[in-house]
Amino acid sequence: MASSGPHDRDPQPTADEENPADGSRPSHGAPFTLHHTPPAPPPWAFAAGPVPEGPGGAHPEPAPERAGESEETARPAGDGSSGPAPGPEHPATPYGEAGPGETARPGDPLSAGIRPDGRPRRLTDRPDVLVAIGPPRRPRAGSTGADPGPPRAGSQEDAGGTRAAQGTAAPPLPVRRPARLPAVPGRPPAAAARAHGRGLLRRPVVLAVVAALCLAAGALGLLALRSGTADGGWLTGGEGLVADAAFPARGGRSHVLNAVAAAGSMIVAAGSDTTGPRPRPLFLVSPDEGETWEAGRTLGPAAGAAGAVGRVASGGGRWLAVGTDATGRAGHAMWTSADGRSWTPVDPARLAAFAPGDRVSDLAGGEQGFAAAGVTTRPDGTPGPVVWLSPDGERWTRVDDRGGLPGRIGGIAAIAMRGDRVVALADAGGSASVVLRSDDGGRTWRAGESSLPGVRAEPGALAATERGFVLVPVRQRTADGRVPVYCSPDGGRWTGCGAIGGLGPDGPGVRAVGASEAGVAALVETEWGRYTAYTSADGGAWTRAAELGEIPGTLRGLTITGAGLLVAGGDRRGRGDVENLPVLVTARAGGSVTAVPPERIAGLRRDAGEVADLAAAGGTFVAVGSADGDAAIWTARDGAGWAAAGPAGPLSGPGRQELTGVAHGPEGWLAVGSTTPEPALTRPLLVTSADGRTWRPGPEIEAPADHPALAPVAVAAGPQGYVIAGEDHGPDGARPALWFSADLTRFARIPAESLPDEGAGVRLAGVTATPDGFAAVGSAGRDGRETGIVWRSADGRAWTAAARVLPPGARSAALHRVVSVRSALVVLGTAATGDGARPFSAVSTDGGATWRYGRPPAEETAAVLDVAVTARGLVAVGADGAAGAGDGTVWLSADGLAWTRHPLTAEPLGGPGDQWLGLVAASGDRVVGVGGSADEDGEHVIVWRTTVAAAGG
Repeated sequence: MASSGPHDRDPQPTADEENPADGSRPSHGAPFTLHHTPPAPPPWAFAAGPVPEGPGGAHPEPAPERAGESEETARPAGDGSSGPAPGPEHPATPYGEAGPGETARPGDPLSAGIRPDGRPRRLTDRPDVLVAIGPPRRPRAGSTGADPGPPRAGSQEDAGGTRAAQGTAAPPLPVRRPARLPAVPGRPPAAAARAHGRGLLRRPVVLAVVAALCLAAGALGLLALRSGTADGGWLTGGEGLVADAAFPARGGRSHVLNAVAAAGSMIVAAGSDTTGPRPRPLFLVSPDEGETWEAGRTLGPAAGAAGAVGRVASGGGRWLAVGTDATGRAGHAMWTSADGRSWTPVDPARLAAFAPGDRVSDLAGGEQGFAAAGVTTRPDGTPGPVVWLSPDGERWTRVDDRGGLPGRIGGIAAIAMRGDRVVALADAGGSASVVLRSDDGGRTWRAGESSLPGVRAEPGALAATERGFVLVPVRQRTADGRVPVYCSPDGGRWTGCGAIGGLGPDGPGVRAVGASEAGVAALVETEWGRYTAYTSADGGAWTRAAELGEIPGTLRGLTITGAGLLVAGGDRRGRGDVENLPVLVTARAGGSVTAVPPERIAGLRRDAGEVADLAAAGGTFVAVGSADGDAAIWTARDGAGWAAAGPAGPLSGPGRQELTGVAHGPEGWLAVGSTTPEPALTRPLLVTSADGRTWRPGPEIEAPADHPALAPVAVAAGPQGYVIAGEDHGPDGARPALWFSADLTRFARIPAESLPDEGAGVRLAGVTATPDGFAAVGSAGRDGRETGIVWRSADGRAWTAAARVLPPGARSAALHRVVSVRSALVVLGTAATGDGARPFSAVSTDGGATWRYGRPPAEETAAVLDVAVTARGLVAVGADGAAGAGDGTVWLSADGLAWTRHPLTAEPLGGPGDQWLGLVAASGDRVVGVGGSADEDGEHVIVWRTTVAAAGG
């Protein structure tokens, strides 16, 4: 079944303009997306997008794995870290041994939401790119506040060589099943679960615990962590609470639809939730030919890899959605579904056929499975064609011009399949294109018998029908307002067979094409912002099937069901300056047109803020994030009775604001994040507080005018002052950024010459204070070939690299957490192994010169997302279990190497669906965690509190 999605060359900057099929770059300035990688849990991403190489090749990039390569031959010889690679002097041991008020115009079902002054608001073709340029929500590595708290546990390991520590699993904890709080009246069940973790709680998270209400209702259930063993089970009296009732967000959400597809009576519209700085997958589903709609579910504790869905298709009895971004992991993000309702991210370990920098342009489905097409980069730097084939969306085979595809052509923009015959539209240079044909399911290709001069290769231009193939040029038209259409019975010889007419002088042309056994359909923008659907039995004679109307937004996806129902999808502006609402409209040829109001899509509305970070000091817990498009802060004493902090002034402004990190130090609290005053401009946002309740603007951080995105992602505080870690996008690409302040009056940017290798190729994920200064962690290298990096500093100003972190037997690793335990550094990360992605820990007691490795015991799909230091040891939190059936889990360790697992098997952190804890903080003997759950009943926010038992208890 053909898919539809976004296309190229909108008058505004669009995602496809930024990444055209020929691999070139536009001359206009394009929005930047920050590339740091959040701590995504297995079986999903552990690698970030590519970043520019540093001077002298500081971080050499290995070639991607290809068929026939062994793990040894594909492993990088080096990845830019400062430490030694495994070899004769450093032998490696096997890893793991061990809105309201809006009215529609008469006869125009899509006009709802037009501005009060009557002027339409037009969105760009990919508003998710514009919204998502802020800083990705990055985990804050546990910072040390002024409140010294209890003494920290020490390391029990000697300094020296490398070894893997085997953890043990404790039995499920004895618990009492707590009562669930009643659902919020009028709130529909939520749907797609989102990625999470410190700086990446990818669900609409409400942090508050309404303790008095819960006690009165008898709803506070206990999750006892007393294990009765001597293996570190030293937490007791835990309580887990469903806490959906507090901190409602009135609006400010942003939803984008890019593609629509159908199979039988099932219709799927796909795109992204761009409320946060990184787009997350969004699926809107109708199981009954458009009669009712609901939000689909994304399974797994963190909703898989972040990224916008650009294309969706059905094939082989399954569904597949793919990202079409051009950079790294986001460009390779994929989700599969057996029913169109529940979606599971594809394990990146199964995507070795996708090389760094590859971009998927189009997707087609058929009886044999799926075929994706796009652009790759040849060794000489020029764009080349590439096709990927899969029977199920998970196992992929790569075909490029080194075997199977003809040379001397550019990237492939569109693809369609019918049986074993597959056709593709490729760039032939200039304004010409060439159609490629395969008769064996896409394994071998040859050029068609006809050239198409003047036809520009664009995504979505091809469709397969019962009679052959149809090519409808996308975003192209003649001077007299026509779109020529070409047909071929077999994909070999193409002839002009018809035309779509009636375009006005400002009409851009066809926006999307869809096909089914009912025929082929085209979504045409006949005038600026006005849309019409055309249909044809075979591409020859076209009929104006439905006038869809004018909207203050963009339609970019179209499908036609087997019964002939037309479904178009896109989005429009909502209230305020950040809200974006999905648009769905259905029509039958010659019949009525029906718009689907967002409020009638079950599970789409989420009236809650998002939490990005959690910190504690002196018994006060502070959570930061965003709500209603503005930054948000909540505070609680001992983790109960949360209340919103203020005032609103420092946390709001034009565009979107959010906070991603918070820490307490000698001069009080500091929260950091970003503001996006203009669509393509991201700037730092800092606020400070003496008590955690009243906040004021913090010191300003200057940003060069030619740096479109400069954003803090993490912060730490210690006796010497405050360190902020972030990311800077400038003329030379992405670079890590560090700032230091001794007293919160002024922050000084650390110059590149004071960073290891001037920071080339490094993405920072977290920072912490240590007894002798500070430590920052992250990763270096490219997609699937990363190495964990650790930087040390005695004064926050001059930084040096520690030995690289790569567990024995792993081919890639990224760090996302760091804490200091007396003289030891403990880091957490995710490693790519032959068995998939696995969480790991590493400990150094010699300043990072050597590392010893541990592995928290868990099932294959576990996610260890955050860690806190207590008087008795380390408390790590996350989820354990298969996607759709994971439970919130706690891991305890005295030394950071040997861990015991304590699954929380009772509701609300256990039971059907996914449950997880994504954030944790400790102060005194109190430990607080924040997470969530997602099941058939919808999404819920969970706050978990527990107490550190006294020594000997």
